[in-house]
Amino acid sequence: MMLSKIDVVIPVAQKDLLKLPICADRILANSLTPINKIYIVVCQDICKSNILGDRPVSYIDEITYPFSLDDIKVRLQYQNSQYNNSSWYYQQLLKFYVFEAIPNLQPHVLILDSDFFVSQKLAFLTDRDRAILSYGYPFKWLLDTKNYPTENQHSHIDFAKRLIPGWYPVNPFSGMHHHILLNREIVKQLFFEVEETHQKEFWQAFIDNVKFEKWNAASEYVIYYHFAMKFYRDRVVSRHLKSCDFIHDRAENDFTLEMAKETLETGEFATVGCHSFLDLRTRLKTMDYIPDDLRKPMLSSEHLIFKLILNDSQLQIETV
Repeated sequence: MMLSKIDVVIPVAQKDLLKLPICADRILANSLTPINKIYIVVCQDICKSNILGDRPVSYIDEITYPFSLDDIKVRLQYQNSQYNNSSWYYQQLLKFYVFEAIPNLQPHVLILDSDFFVSQKLAFLTDRDRAILSYGYPFKWLLDTKNYPTENQHSHIDFAKRLIPGWYPVNPFSGMHHHILLNREIVKQLFFEVEETHQKEFWQAFIDNVKFEKWNAASEYVIYYHFAMKFYRDRVVSRHLKSCDFIHDRAENDFTLEMAKETLETGEFATVGCHSFLDLRTRLKTMDYIPDDLRKPMLSSEHLIFKLILNDSQLQIETV
């Protein structure tokens, strides 16, 4: 049987350029599902830098999208957002709009965050063309347990329910794991339901439904994962991946990338991430999924650098 091919799309911002070659090399080396093309979504200035050299990738200028970062910024300012986080929602929408912005994509497209590295051999489609999605992190960060609550209060859940009629989470996991395999037909139906409900373009409805009690009040991964798992059970399956993610405030010295590289070389984890966050302290204060007894020691850490390990759904967090 000939295996179906996928395309890979990697949006990248200036802050993550050094991580992009690792991301691209690792998915090329470790995807058991054949890759047709890799597309890098970037602003025009990064296009010119050609950081990936002669690697077999195509660059997609963000200007091809039907909205800009300034459009998102203006819409958030109009709603009196208290946070400087327009780029956070912008990158989510870049992922959702790949089928509209990039011509001739395969029916399945693997979205990768540029600071996320596939470090073991992984398939992303089953032999029956079902998309393999990651359960990701639990909606509530409880350590060293598999007993997560089935009902959760969470801003990402509230947002998705406002945006999409009939949406609700189908399990205790968020689907947030820095990658996801999108299906063209599922994304098309998601857009249709949102635009019919709100009578405006998807990206406009997305931004207009953000509430500003939380720094990060929406997640593209949460939306798509549970939409697909609820309405398209015959086309998707879920798996747990043993993974290690380093997260740190952008102001910290970025030696975390070296730690991530060392972790990659051990081969212990299926995926390794190295994630730099703007104003991580503010974000930690408003993250729904962190219980107070975990939040307090994280906020009191001298350096905002943490190592997160997922192993068969069990979460561990270490201060680095």
